[in-house]
Amino acid sequence: MEETEVYRMLQGYRGKPPADLRQLEQIVVRFSNLIVDFPEIAEMDVNPIAIADGKAVALDARIIIDPDALGNNSETPYPHLAIAPYPTRYMMTWRLADGTEVLIRPIRPEDEPLEYELLISCSRETRSSRFLEGLEHVTHEMLTRVCNIDYEREIEIVAEVRDGARRRLIGTARLTIEPDFESGQFGLLVHDDYQGKGLGYKLSDMLIGIAQEKGLAKFRGYIFTENKRMVKLVKKLGFTVEHLSGGLSRAEMKLR
Repeated sequence: MEETEVYRMLQGYRGKPPADLRQLEQIVVRFSNLIVDFPEIAEMDVNPIAIADGKAVALDARIIIDPDALGNNSETPYPHLAIAPYPTRYMMTWRLADGTEVLIRPIRPEDEPLEYELLISCSRETRSSRFLEGLEHVTHEMLTRVCNIDYEREIEIVAEVRDGARRRLIGTARLTIEPDFESGQFGLLVHDDYQGKGLGYKLSDMLIGIAQEKGLAKFRGYIFTENKRMVKLVKKLGFTVEHLSGGLSRAEMKLR
């Protein structure tokens, strides 16, 4: 809005009060939400929006419906969007075995500094268990790929705790859907300070549920055979484990 020519008038002029910019922001967001939630909308405009006593009032609106979208039972909830919106349905509060409250939610682009802090503060062994390599350098390019995702094709669930006003990520679990949309791969990382408190099981169980929701047939991941704790975890979740060459094992679960 600040880049529009009308913005100066919205600050108030000729004794008139300034417009409620927060309300205008909400109108734009709600307008966008309508487009997100209703693929049947082909075109929509609200014109004009008048400002009276600082408040915005929509004086006229028009919506054109796309007949071809009516009754279209797509396999995806947002077939009309290039990128799926943030999946708030995966947000929840949960507690570790020691009672610590954790916010579990999908990753956001603005989580890059928190993701960086998580990775560099983990031991080399913990990073290796997630990336199957030491990962000596955590780069901005890598974190951009991790944090900016299309939620229809992959999902990363993070676990966040608070220490006063400070936020901290203590674990992540990622599901990447294969191009055939029939199978997916998972990866799991729990910070050394929070291992053995049930978080790994919780995050993995969530990924299984998401994979089922997305209709995948198979769900698998690769782990070091010597990582006995992870092998025990996936077996407890119902995965079959096949030992491969090079010290790796493949954990796989059939979902349908």
